[in-house]
Amino acid sequence: MKQHWLHIVLGIFLCTTSVHAQLDSIQQLPEILLIDAKLIPFSKGYKIEKLSDSLVERNATSLTETLRYNTSIYFKENGFGMVSSPSFRGTNAAQTAVVWNGININSVFTGQTDFNTISPLNYNEISIRSGGGGVQYGSGAIGGSIHLNNTFSFKKVDTTEIGLQYGSFSTLGGSASTTHAKHDYYVNVGVDFINSENNYDYIGKHKTNTHGEFLRFASKLNAAKNLKNGLATWNSEYIFNDRNFPGSLTTIGKDAYKDIATRNLFQLQQNIGAFTTKASIAHLFEEYKYFPDSEKPLYDGGKASTFIGALQSDAVLLKNLRLNTKVTYHYIDARGENIGENTRKTLAVVVLLNHNVSKKFTYGLNFRKEFLNGFDNPLLFSADAKWTISNDYAIRINGSKNYRVPTFNDLYWYAGGNNTLQPETSYQIELGQGLIFKDFKFDLAGFYISSEDLIKWVPGNGGLWQPVNISKTRNYGLEFIIDYTLKISPKHFLSLAANYSYTKAEDLEKETQLMYVPFNKAGGALSYNYKQFLFYIQGLYNGKAYTTTDNSDSVVAFTVFNLGGEFILPFKSNITIGGRLKNVFNRYYESVAYRPMPSRNYQLFLNFKF
Repeated sequence: MKQHWLHIVLGIFLCTTSVHAQLDSIQQLPEILLIDAKLIPFSKGYKIEKLSDSLVERNATSLTETLRYNTSIYFKENGFGMVSSPSFRGTNAAQTAVVWNGININSVFTGQTDFNTISPLNYNEISIRSGGGGVQYGSGAIGGSIHLNNTFSFKKVDTTEIGLQYGSFSTLGGSASTTHAKHDYYVNVGVDFINSENNYDYIGKHKTNTHGEFLRFASKLNAAKNLKNGLATWNSEYIFNDRNFPGSLTTIGKDAYKDIATRNLFQLQQNIGAFTTKASIAHLFEEYKYFPDSEKPLYDGGKASTFIGALQSDAVLLKNLRLNTKVTYHYIDARGENIGENTRKTLAVVVLLNHNVSKKFTYGLNFRKEFLNGFDNPLLFSADAKWTISNDYAIRINGSKNYRVPTFNDLYWYAGGNNTLQPETSYQIELGQGLIFKDFKFDLAGFYISSEDLIKWVPGNGGLWQPVNISKTRNYGLEFIIDYTLKISPKHFLSLAANYSYTKAEDLEKETQLMYVPFNKAGGALSYNYKQFLFYIQGLYNGKAYTTTDNSDSVVAFTVFNLGGEFILPFKSNITIGGRLKNVFNRYYESVAYRPMPSRNYQLFLNFKF
């Protein structure tokens, strides 16, 4: 597979030539600011999990790996590095929003994000917001949303970090990032890549994963400038993926897929008394090429540009009432061999309110209305509340109405598109409680989701598949998280982080469990730290998941363990060496039917910080 270094050069050029703010974050962490001003202040009654840097670094091969082991989200993955899609609380991939610095970046073609095309090392903060987020983040935020944020700080810093890794299946990766900041400016530039032959054995099958090579390259630039009574920020990223698709246990792979994504966001914020106004301009671009035969130049493709303009005002009234109003305009221009040339215009008006009634009780009310996009758009709403009963214990509740508009593929696909589709709608409620006692943290949540007019592709006349609004589903379940750190002595620490979820996701017409939604999923890690040495064991359990709509077949339950360790050199504290052994017991497992996952494999890494 060609390396396409031209794309890498163009990616760096894009970033280098392109050169969150919220009250609660400023109060708690005055030196770190977020671009996404809606994530924390208007989500008080929602569960938000922020993944620590150490958790991300342990599973940094892809965003799939990061989230699979550290959250309750289930992933369907067509083999290592191949197409990967999530199921969040039993919803499908198009009902999970991926939000980059406050912007929903799900594909306009498919309505979803392939999590293997995203490097977690490209972001300073990765957060998971459970529950409906349609008011704040638009179409697709039904099961939950994944937030990829680039933070910034005006604290003086001048650092450079370089990471190198090598592993089984001729896997080579590297990353570099440099950050410079003073009291009035911040600049961060970075690159990241991974390349693999991906030729692992199918355990017990006497077969090898062939035609599965892949390359991913990403670059980023993030900058901020402190202005008089305000600030200006700029965020850019470029991502290029080149993958050959392997076959399965029953097929031979020969197709390939290449895609490019660029994202640019400029924001200008001004503070005037109690009011903060922010103007935003963004451009998102995506392009894909699908090759039925990787050895031939013929392909089907598509490209889309999304232009976004937004103006919002944020005010803190009477010291305890916060109001945010926002008007956003989206213009999408998409074209491709299979969808023709089409556009979509969307005007959205959003009103968010949070009221701190007292130090112990807060609630929020949020509304969204969209226009111009050609659909019968419902009024979206959400409400949430949090009651802090004591310093250690709090309960929360939230409810919302959410939606998902049909994608360009749903509407315009040349062989089956249906331009009469209506948006999916969904209602949900969640009740949760959190306990924090010294170094022990526990969170328990119960959820219920009712959805209708779900878009499904079904066979029609002449065997032609076509999307229609037919399905009704009901999802409910429980989730809990435990985090505990035991200080054995001043130099010895033992840490446990674990998560578990039970999910019942029913097709109400067929009275069956939805495809690729396991009833049970659990994960966790036990870590031991002594001075400069860290050792951990990591486990993942996925219960049985049905692979057919009538629940007649399934992928079996599996458990996988990984071991890892790292060591900071005592004479060079800026150098860390380490390694990981994945699938320690060489367990055969699949997350998608007939698509085996890797056999036992290793990864070595070397990190420098200057």
